[in-house]
Amino acid sequence: MAGLKVHRSPDSPVTRVSRWCFNCYLVDGDDGNLVVVDAFMPKIVSDLAPLFASSHPTIVTATHGHPDHISGAPAIAARYGSGIHLAATTLTYINGGAKPRTPSVAKLARTWPVMFGQPFDVRAAVGFVVASSTVGFGTSRGMLWSGPKPTGPLHDGDTLPGASSWTVIATPGHTDDGIAFWHADSQTLISGDAVITMHGKPRFAPDTIDAAASSRTAARLRALPVEHLMPGHGRPIHAVSVLGAAR
Repeated sequence: MAGLKVHRSPDSPVTRVSRWCFNCYLVDGDDGNLVVVDAFMPKIVSDLAPLFASSHPTIVTATHGHPDHISGAPAIAARYGSGIHLAATTLTYINGGAKPRTPSVAKLARTWPVMFGQPFDVRAAVGFVVASSTVGFGTSRGMLWSGPKPTGPLHDGDTLPGASSWTVIATPGHTDDGIAFWHADSQTLISGDAVITMHGKPRFAPDTIDAAASSRTAARLRALPVEHLMPGHGRPIHAVSVLGAAR
């Protein structure tokens, strides 16, 4: 697992697994279940295998349809028989019912400090390039999908299948299909790219496709008493009222 970093978050039922600037989260689910959120890319899904030795993932999900968050989901489902639960909007893209919007290159460049804030990982970088041509969206080709079909949709306010103490929160702005996962008992937020961390500080998505939706999402997340922030990119932050300082 060279290059793979594994960290169990204090007082939170989440294990962060990262390579370079990409985060994957393993959530303690119901009855010993394991839920995988933002499953990396197919090329490095095999790196996760040692972590599944004692508990195979029963559910895999993603905070949105960008390839660095979703493209490992079919690979995990195929390998372990996991169910795939995605945002209802993401499923409309997979089914060809709509074409996803994605931030421009100029807006994506606002997040580049995240890349330089952690040691470069060639395997992760290559994995991202390969993933961009297999599963997910981010180019003019629209949504790409291959492998096992998703099991079901996730809507705002739903409980997360396999981890019933977690709630789904719609977080449009960075993309139209963004969702986050909130665990009220431990005050943990898995934010996807609705919130990233840069230079050790939380920041609401600087790369958006809908500024108004992003502002509404920021206001909604600020209202949560977050003490454990698990961002889509960057290092987690563990502090009282984390999002009170977010830009």
